[in-house]
Amino acid sequence: MSSGVTAGEVRSFITAHLGGAFRENGVAAGEVGDDFDLLKMGIIDSIGFIGLISAIEDHFGVEVDFEDMDTDNLTVIGPISRYIEERALKKDGVTR
Repeated sequence: MSSGVTAGEVRSFITAHLGGAFRENGVAAGEVGDDFDLLKMGIIDSIGFIGLISAIEDHFGVEVDFEDMDTDNLTVIGPISRYIEERALKKDGVTR
């Protein structure tokens, strides 16, 4: 994947990937804010989180380094999306 990966694209992927869970929990995926915590709101559990990360890695061609992530925001949609955008940029040798 090129450095064209944006946090918005990652966010869209996450909400599409977890669309069924959003519906099951009565949450409109398109209306969640950047501070929406997927784990605390019952959208995913710890196993679901691992599956989500695996799907993100496969889809965007990046490797998630958990030591690199802010553990307080591990399951928050905005920080995850921005983290993947940054990883894609680093992978492509782009710096900000």
